[in-house]
Amino acid sequence: MDQGMGMEGIGVFFGLFSILYIGIALFITVLTIVFIFKAMSFMKHKTENDRRLLQALEKMDPTHKHEDKEYL
Repeated sequence: MDQGMGMEGIGVFFGLFSILYIGIALFITVLTIVFIFKAMSFMKHKTENDRRLLQALEKMDPTHKHEDKEYL
């Protein structure tokens, strides 16, 4: 009977740790997804700022021709 209780205690111990591990894995997954979306947002703003900068430079020097007119 004592050994049965010991094995049951070990099962409960590992059960609690599995819940903890699943929680940590879920937390890391959510943080990764949030980081990816933040990085995408940053790149979108950076691209918009680069486009504005190129337009401003072209207004200052209209003789300069840029090969990539995608930003217009």
